[in-house]
Amino acid sequence: MLSLSSSHLNPVFSSLSNHKYDTTDYFNVDPHLGGNQPLADLCQELHRRGMKIVLDAVFNHTSSEHPWFDKSGQHQRGAYHNLESAYRDYYFFDGDSQRYEGWNGVPNLPVLNFDNPEVRNIIYGSDSSIIKHWLKPPYNIDGWRFDVIHMLGEGKGAYNNAHYVKAFRRATKQQNPQALVLGEHFFEATDWLQGDQEDGAMNYYGFAHPMRAFFAKQDIAYDPIELSSKQFRHWLLEAKAKVPWHNQLAQLNQLDSHDTARFITLLKGDDKRMKQAALFLIAYIGVPCLYYGTEVGLEGENDPDNRRTFPWERVAQSPWVPVFKQMLMLRRQSPALQSGDLIFFDMQDKLVAFARTLGKQRIVLLLNCSGETATIQLPV
Repeated sequence: MLSLSSSHLNPVFSSLSNHKYDTTDYFNVDPHLGGNQPLADLCQELHRRGMKIVLDAVFNHTSSEHPWFDKSGQHQRGAYHNLESAYRDYYFFDGDSQRYEGWNGVPNLPVLNFDNPEVRNIIYGSDSSIIKHWLKPPYNIDGWRFDVIHMLGEGKGAYNNAHYVKAFRRATKQQNPQALVLGEHFFEATDWLQGDQEDGAMNYYGFAHPMRAFFAKQDIAYDPIELSSKQFRHWLLEAKAKVPWHNQLAQLNQLDSHDTARFITLLKGDDKRMKQAALFLIAYIGVPCLYYGTEVGLEGENDPDNRRTFPWERVAQSPWVPVFKQMLMLRRQSPALQSGDLIFFDMQDKLVAFARTLGKQRIVLLLNCSGETATIQLPV
């Protein structure tokens, strides 16, 4: 499970873009981010402070300018221009042509072929594989977040996907049994969360989507929707019930991310509702995740506006910093909020109440989202 103080970084490896999802070298940190030594220093400093670090694993595809593919022809040995290339079968080409499979049809993201044993060895199979390399000194990272993990497999349909996810897990746990295996799923992820594949998922289906629907009144496509408290509770519990307990505790809950509009923007700047949603995030079962900038109230519409640079000038004066510090300290000091049972109370419309319980500790969360004064009676 993620530590209470963990950092998840988006891709850091060499790439031609600012988002770094088009990898050109899996064994070197991009020079724009400082290179390998600064990452090693960062990992060591985080560990010294009792924190952990999770890196982004982008193994579904590479950049079209990765030396294996070499679309521009700089390296002379790449798969795109050379039928005899040792890397030709690393990707999916249409016969002897230059037509190939790109992730979601994107031409600069050619999809890797996991049916090739060399690809498997490089990614996870050998002792010097990418997955194991960064789990070793001097980095000793604490886990991987696997990008589009449901798309990793053989061919367009990602055949044998479960086999490969289990293999990623084995390789990770062989190097560090406590390391986190986290998957990116924008939709329902129950099949991957039964204890033998992922520890947890980016919990869009079981948290982010219902939170947006209830608090921001927008569905997954940002269309208008209206949920009652009972419907909200049912959505959360239905998703939770499909997942084993330890996987529930490792679910990564977020209000927003680099793939969604920022929550404060969806709420049209409503500070009161944002505080309610943030408190729900901190108190709910799973691991609360704050997207950078949330702690200072950073706004942003859909990608790319949601990826604005961090406004360092806000830190000293932002009213949000003490709010989040207080909430996170409450969670750090409360075992029930970290790993306690969850009990929802039967509430009237726009009122939400649940308890987290562990041993003799009982913590109750009450939220009034109606905009009017209300009386709540709980069977304590």
